[in-house]
Amino acid sequence: MLTGILLEESLEDAAAVQDLHVVATERWPIPRPAAFQPAVWTALRFQEEDGRAWEIMDRLSRALKPAWYVNASTDTAVYVAFRGRLFSYGKGDAAARAQVVRHGLSVGVPARQLDWPE
Repeated sequence: MLTGILLEESLEDAAAVQDLHVVATERWPIPRPAAFQPAVWTALRFQEEDGRAWEIMDRLSRALKPAWYVNASTDTAVYVAFRGRLFSYGKGDAAARAQVVRHGLSVGVPARQLDWPE
């Protein structure tokens, strides 16, 4: 099962979530948001079949605002999508994770926010 968290505020095109299987919605106050981010985020926890992982994450990557990302994982793989760019790597692959973090920094994601779980 692919499970992930999408921040509603990260979306430029909300239509991308129309058929996403959202299992929970939470509101999070953010103590130190970046200047371009709101102080409260709406987290959409989602689940999809593993076989749809690339399709779902690619669609979300095309719907994101700049300097935001969405992450999800299966039992063995981690997916991290930035606007127009999707990464996938095996859980525990520190070198691959570091590459994704470098990309996140290069597109303006604050370093303190590049902390997705595996």
